[in-house]
Amino acid sequence: MLANAVRNFDVEQVRNITVISLTIESLNEQNVEAVAEDLDALLLTRKPRHVVVDLVRLKHIDDLGLAILQSFHDGIEEHGGTAILCRLSPDVAHALDESGLQRQLHIRHSRDEAIWTF
Repeated sequence: MLANAVRNFDVEQVRNITVISLTIESLNEQNVEAVAEDLDALLLTRKPRHVVVDLVRLKHIDDLGLAILQSFHDGIEEHGGTAILCRLSPDVAHALDESGLQRQLHIRHSRDEAIWTF
């Protein structure tokens, strides 16, 4: 298992799966640009095909944060990969549901379930 730290998330490799664990509690207008830059850099340098995004630490998300998650998800799929979100807090799950994204994104309850989906 290989691990790296980035400003807003930790990255580790589990088999052929890139696991991104957000280290922030809120994804909103104050930090969305930095998170987007970090995620874009990850896409360019690693070109991951199988990605699990662990949101256990994320407690709050606004519309800009939702847009970043969707954009990252879509970027992975555009290159033939799959991204799965896991361990959503009730507030984040509610925000995804209200926005309609819960039906568009791949979501699992646990990190293990997300990893074993691949």
